[in-house]
Amino acid sequence: MNSTDPHVSIIILNWNGWEDTLECLESLYAIDYENYNVIVVDNGSQDDSVEKIRDYCSGNLETESPFFRYNPLNKPINLIEFYKDDVDEEEISSKVSAESLNLYLLKTDKNHGFADGNNIGIDFALNNLTTDYLMLLNNDTTVDKDLIGPLLKTTESDPKIGLVGPKIYSYDRPSEIQTVGFSIKWSRGEIVSIGHTELDEGQYDKITNVDCVSGCLMLIKKELILEMGKFLDHEYFLYYEDMDSCVRTRKLGYEIYVVPNSKIWHKTSSTSKKAAQTAGYYTSRNVFIFMKKYSQKNQYRLFLVYFFIYKLWYSIGLNTVYYRDLKAFIPILRGTKEGLAWKK
Repeated sequence: MNSTDPHVSIIILNWNGWEDTLECLESLYAIDYENYNVIVVDNGSQDDSVEKIRDYCSGNLETESPFFRYNPLNKPINLIEFYKDDVDEEEISSKVSAESLNLYLLKTDKNHGFADGNNIGIDFALNNLTTDYLMLLNNDTTVDKDLIGPLLKTTESDPKIGLVGPKIYSYDRPSEIQTVGFSIKWSRGEIVSIGHTELDEGQYDKITNVDCVSGCLMLIKKELILEMGKFLDHEYFLYYEDMDSCVRTRKLGYEIYVVPNSKIWHKTSSTSKKAAQTAGYYTSRNVFIFMKKYSQKNQYRLFLVYFFIYKLWYSIGLNTVYYRDLKAFIPILRGTKEGLAWKK
């Protein structure tokens, strides 16, 4: 690869998750592609994430992974730190190193959620860096060395391809597929993961046009983002924002593909009761926002029947029985109430 290849800005959101972030970074700095930069948005972390990232960049903190060996030879990494509201383009340029890897660390004063946290990174890249593509990458992932090349080959092949994603595997079960894209069942308001929990036996090795790809990794053409405006809708805060962006991508006339030769491994976190309640609230609220924005009237009516006869009670049962949280129904009902009241 050389400087004539498309430039990719990779945005990673960190919120109290420095161990995952460092493992992700270490895998990124080993990829077989040169023309890229990495932006970590620290989303108001309240732990010692920023200090740990500094230690890693200086070479004083090693990270371990079953997927790679730590490489001390590419350290130190040149760390360029800014606060979100204190970015100076000339100062950034003066701090960039041509002799070493660079990491842009953009610090925020609070947790802006998944949507706006990533939007902050996107705006930083568009306003201050030369970039052709933007990649959103979850911090709890590890990437394959041949990450970017296959994705770019697909997007560069057709101007109407605006957004692509990789084949995503389970971190704990590396041969098990998490997803190779999603289809939308509008009559149920369900986002169906293709290939979920299947062992990879080559059944999804074809580049495929899909309704949506996972927000775990999205490679997005700069032109699409400029046409769309804000790429992720902050209305959601958490959950469904990536699906929303995919629907808007298609409405603008662009296609979405999964490129299976590009691979990542995504961790499935153990869910605490507090996290389960948060998920219950946002998923039950946001499905109504999503459906009100994009479904047809008859689809929305069928969704309401399905939701109140089955989905609502299934969600309450899952959280109260599986997570043994007798209060789990409260955030689910609150989210449902707020979702029903939401208006465009």
